[in-house]
Amino acid sequence: MLSRPELRALLLRFIAAFAVVLLTVTTIAYFARPAAEATARGFVDRFGVLGMALGTLLADGLSFPVPPQFYMLMAIASGANVASAFAAIALGSVAAGAVGYFLSERVSHWGWMSRKTAAPRQVLASSFARHGYRAALVLSVLPVPYSMVCYLAGLNRLPRRFLGLLMLCRVPKLLAFFYLVHLGWSIG
Repeated sequence: MLSRPELRALLLRFIAAFAVVLLTVTTIAYFARPAAEATARGFVDRFGVLGMALGTLLADGLSFPVPPQFYMLMAIASGANVASAFAAIALGSVAAGAVGYFLSERVSHWGWMSRKTAAPRQVLASSFARHGYRAALVLSVLPVPYSMVCYLAGLNRLPRRFLGLLMLCRVPKLLAFFYLVHLGWSIG
């Protein structure tokens, strides 16, 4: 289990991530609202919710440098249907986790990959051995990239139920970020 200082540091990083998102969106809304709205409408008109889902899949599955929060901002700033947009973003994120899990499960049999990922796999395997499925709950709230957790779960060949729990835990975290983006847009 994590020590108190480690847990405190992780909690502070988690809060800092929320604060950065809120501050960034508020700043964009305050200083660049017309340009952001035009960009968002253009994005939504051209790519729609399918583009949001695909972008999120790339971000969460392949660590593409445009995070899901960008697509959340596009949905909110464009005035798109937020329920459809959130569903598309959540579906893209969950699908990305599954893709990452199954791909890494396949490559986990390659000798060089097994050697290269031995240290992080050992950490996740021991955490799962000690805490079972509660480890997925803890991992889902830590400021650890979702794709990395899914990759490591696949590399360790953890049960698919573990992946399912990770996916279920991903949705509330996305919902919290979606709320923060909406709040930041409203404040700005």
